[in-house]
Amino acid sequence: MNFFVMKSNIFNLHFSGHETFALRYGWLNKAYNNFSLNEKDVEKQVIELGVGKNMVNSIKYWTEVSGLVPLKDSDSIRLNNKTALNEIFAKYDPYLELNESNWLLHYFIQKNFNDLTFARWYFNYSNKQVFEKSELIGDLTIWLETNGLKPPSQATLQKDLDCFILCYSKKLSKKQLNEDAFISPLNELNLIYQVDSHKFKADLLEQKDLSVYIFLYCLTDFWQTNFLESPSLSVDMISTYPGSPGRLFRLNNASVDYFLNQCSLIDHRFNWTDTLGMRSLSCQAINNIDSSELLAKIYREYLK
Repeated sequence: MNFFVMKSNIFNLHFSGHETFALRYGWLNKAYNNFSLNEKDVEKQVIELGVGKNMVNSIKYWTEVSGLVPLKDSDSIRLNNKTALNEIFAKYDPYLELNESNWLLHYFIQKNFNDLTFARWYFNYSNKQVFEKSELIGDLTIWLETNGLKPPSQATLQKDLDCFILCYSKKLSKKQLNEDAFISPLNELNLIYQVDSHKFKADLLEQKDLSVYIFLYCLTDFWQTNFLESPSLSVDMISTYPGSPGRLFRLNNASVDYFLNQCSLIDHRFNWTDTLGMRSLSCQAINNIDSSELLAKIYREYLK
């Protein structure tokens, strides 16, 4: 199974809270404009958001795991994993409609690899490309036990797996597509396909609709978050380490090489080395890279 083993004290288990509702179109926009994570009156939130109580809880869950800070909470320091979603809503994509935003949203949700959900475990630690649901639950249970963690109940894991699959999977045959296949913006990334009623595929691919600017932004964020003192990262780290863009975007080896070479071409601060068995990307001042500058380049064609 080739499991990645880490110290158990760095993990928080977060396998519930979404009420088995996949992230839906428009939810984060509603949360950004009309929600407060600090509001205790659920009935008030039901009225403000126009959804039922269970969906209010689910919207709260997706708001937190995506690192979004709603406008009503803009002065709060409650979230310690704030992502650039606020900046995207405010400056570039107020309805989160663009494909670029879907890739970034996926990265923001899955990059926090120490706070485990089923989806975060799969994207960051599992190497299975073809799997069945029951098989994947067994793999996660073994992984948790191997890392000294007590697995939650099978029912809890099953619900979280169902939510993960509902968010990301599409049926392999277009003839089988229905409205459930388009319930979440994360479906559009085509990262997971349902082959039949029990089997799913998540191949390592070139991801041709992923722009180099998105890759560079996420790589820089990963670098600054985890290896700020390191002047270079190997291809292996960028491809396989938890939270890395190569891993989260499910890129094959040739594609990672391509993206790293392109990064060095579009930004002279990065240097790609592919000689004598040394394959790495270097940056002598990674701490000085302005992520907001890189984010603006992702959306610049829409600002003209």
